[in-house]
Amino acid sequence: MSNDSIPLVAVGGVTLPDHPQGRVWPTYPLGEPATWPEGPRALADLISTSRFPMLMALGPELRMFYNAAYGELLGDGHPDAQGAPFPEVRPELWPRVRASFERALAGESVQLHNALSEFVRNGKRERRYFCASYSPVRHAGRVVGVYCVLAETTSDVLSEHRHAFHLKLSDTLGGLADAVHIMEAASAMTGETLGVGRVGYGEIDPGGRFVSVDRDWTDGSMASLAGESRPLDSFGPAIIEQLRAGRTLCLDDIALDPRAAPYAQGYASIGARSMVIVPIMEEGEMAAIFYLHEPRARHWAEQEVAMAEDVARHTREVVRRSRVEETLRDETRILEMVNRTGQVLASTLDLNALLQAVTDAGVELSGARFGAFFYKGEGDGETPHLHALSGAARELHESLELLPASAIFRPVFDGDRPLRCDDIRRDPRHAAWEQGVADGQLPLRSYLAVPVVSRSGRVLGGLFFGHAEPDVFTERTERIIAGVAAQAAVAMDNARLYEYAQKSACERDALLQSERAARVKAERLSHTKDEFLAMLAHELRNPLAPISSSASLLSMQFASEPRICQTSTIISRQVRHMSRLIDDLLDVSRVTRGLVKLKLGVIDFRDVVAGALDQTRPLVLEKAHQVTLRMPDQPVWVKGDQTRLVQSVANILNNAAKYTQKAGAISLQLEAREGRMQLQVRDNGSGMPGDLVPNVFDLFTQGARTLARSQGGLGLGLALVKKLVELHEGEVTAHSDGVGLGSSFTLSLPCVTADQGAPAAPQDAGAGAGLAPQRQLRLIVVDDNADAADSLATLLTVQGYAASVDYDAAAALRRARSERPDLMLIDIGLPDMDGYQLAEKLRAQPETAHTVLVAITGYGQPKDRERSLAAGIAHHLVKPVDMTALVRILDAAAASAALAPALASAESPVPVPVPVPDLAPAQDLASAPAPAPAQAQAAAAA
Repeated sequence: MSNDSIPLVAVGGVTLPDHPQGRVWPTYPLGEPATWPEGPRALADLISTSRFPMLMALGPELRMFYNAAYGELLGDGHPDAQGAPFPEVRPELWPRVRASFERALAGESVQLHNALSEFVRNGKRERRYFCASYSPVRHAGRVVGVYCVLAETTSDVLSEHRHAFHLKLSDTLGGLADAVHIMEAASAMTGETLGVGRVGYGEIDPGGRFVSVDRDWTDGSMASLAGESRPLDSFGPAIIEQLRAGRTLCLDDIALDPRAAPYAQGYASIGARSMVIVPIMEEGEMAAIFYLHEPRARHWAEQEVAMAEDVARHTREVVRRSRVEETLRDETRILEMVNRTGQVLASTLDLNALLQAVTDAGVELSGARFGAFFYKGEGDGETPHLHALSGAARELHESLELLPASAIFRPVFDGDRPLRCDDIRRDPRHAAWEQGVADGQLPLRSYLAVPVVSRSGRVLGGLFFGHAEPDVFTERTERIIAGVAAQAAVAMDNARLYEYAQKSACERDALLQSERAARVKAERLSHTKDEFLAMLAHELRNPLAPISSSASLLSMQFASEPRICQTSTIISRQVRHMSRLIDDLLDVSRVTRGLVKLKLGVIDFRDVVAGALDQTRPLVLEKAHQVTLRMPDQPVWVKGDQTRLVQSVANILNNAAKYTQKAGAISLQLEAREGRMQLQVRDNGSGMPGDLVPNVFDLFTQGARTLARSQGGLGLGLALVKKLVELHEGEVTAHSDGVGLGSSFTLSLPCVTADQGAPAAPQDAGAGAGLAPQRQLRLIVVDDNADAADSLATLLTVQGYAASVDYDAAAALRRARSERPDLMLIDIGLPDMDGYQLAEKLRAQPETAHTVLVAITGYGQPKDRERSLAAGIAHHLVKPVDMTALVRILDAAAASAALAPALASAESPVPVPVPVPDLAPAQDLASAPAPAPAQAQAAAAA
């Protein structure tokens, strides 16, 4: 075979065997490559053209035939390795691969996955991972060599190692609490994983001049740097500048790096030839370094550098967290100790025990070797004396006694400020102490002195703590001891304050008892007031009832006599006025105590305005006012209690009518927009001064009055309006431009939607509705007030009813059993038994079981109405009786009586129901004014 057919092997940019320098081709066991058999020659051709690192090791000496890709792994050993024995070229690898070569020479193929190869290239140690295949090379039926193919997997393996390393590192460091152990464990894991000679952390001093190593890890090939401290400048300014900028430093060979070579002596002193240094930054400053050192040159892979950076960051975070937790534990320990000290100080009033406890606690908290308490007597000019000593022999007593008299400590015992010294040997103020310290008489190098000042500012003494070592007491220690001194001052004041506290406690108990008694008295007076108001209303209404009935009777009997009719009208009007005053007084009392319960429903506010105008018509007509009303054509739906809203609007109208001169003008304007309705009532009356407008809705507030008090009233109406409107989630405001310029009141409420405001379908009044009474309705009036009973019975008789009178409950029971009345009008306050008991007895006897019972009483509070309903009383009317309401009840009873015979003829076993009259809710009848005589006549005629 000619030389042209010999496989060409790239060596340094040229080919063999035609080396430009005439290099002799190596001798192989198969002879010259030109004479190789076809199989080995084809394999050599494959090796030469492949981009994967390949080689053949031929003959007993395993002489190498390799390609350019494998030549790159040899570095400066190429091309001299071509034809040389493999064990001589790769002595560092041969122990690892020998077994694989021997198995291939024995005719067996061998594969290795991700095998670690540590070799030297270009004078630098490298660690790489390969997948390798070793196959036998056969010729003439025998194995003549080994064919090896390599595929580098360093990047993939290191990535997997990096991930697994992080998991293991997290698990390992997570179980450690001490910062030193954390750094030690992280260094050891990194060194073992990357095969590094030495790994450790170096702390940078606050001045940024020195790096100190507490502990590190080595594999035994390098000495430990633990406990050493070295100046940063010894490593070269360029390197330190790079580290201060937060950039990782990677040096494969310190001797060949221009930044480090001038400082090779410094690196040699720590035995390092190659290194990776990761700076750890805090707040823009280098606080520490994480270093990897090798005793010889080494090529650092990118993945190895990245792993070192990851370990540095992760470990630093763990260390930071550990130190924070350690600080918290230390703070907790100190706080617990301070708390225990406070408990001890608070538990004793004995001065000696107290001062000794303070001194002992201060020694423990400050880490001092000994402590002393200097106590100052009551005299302001007295010098403090040593009173307590802790941690030192009593022999030091005389030496320490001199401290308060020293000019150095005078500011302390005067209470000006604490004093701290890190080393008396470096402080010229303590030159006189050096001899005592040298003789061992005063084991003192550093000390802390803190004044003890009471809350009143009086200096009680001072705490002094010392140590035989320098730099023991820090600013933090000073703050802690200052806190203990403050506790000591408080404790020393406790003895004097205890007596004051006891006296104050007695005074406080007396005040509490007085307050409780005053509260009980106020509650009792409030209850008495409520009872008085109820009784007052009852007593005032009782005489009004016969007056009202008599006035109505006069008006009916003497309708043709103008003077009598005029007199009757005056009486009725004044009765209504009196009733309104009583109702307002009781309503305000109930509203202010939150006892009013609204019966809410969806109503058209136009009906509220109409009802209020009806109630105020007599006053408006009396004063000849001109009323202008503007209301929308569509319903204005609101959710509220119609009776209470009518009462509120009527009170505003009454106010306008009262304070407007005769023949004045009053306008009402109702409008709805943006989900709210607004009613504005204007008048051209007397108006209000500016200082009255903000308070016009307060109780008992009224404008200026003349001695004649021509407007009347108690100043309750507008206060009641504000309370009732607020209960409806609305608001009412007042405005006036000034005295004589009239007033305006605006009432606003939220509106509801049209579907919510649809009026309910009228209920069926029953089969008996519209039936004319077939007989005279039988009534019994029961009242111990003869005038009230007789006048009411006479009025009912005139109206066509068969009315009889009884003045006590027993007589009424007997009469009812014999006459079986259709309806009974019962006073609650009867002499022999009250009206509730009478009603229960009437319901119990069969003759009166279905008689309609109506309460006619001066008691009109909600609880009275509830008792009426519970006793079986269908209706509760308040004196003086609203004749309109009473006539409607009588009409309903008459309709029921007319229906009874028809039901009886049909032999219906169902009791005859009493139709429910179309009345306002029972509890609101008290607020409805009594009708004018003309209204009563019209009702009677109907």
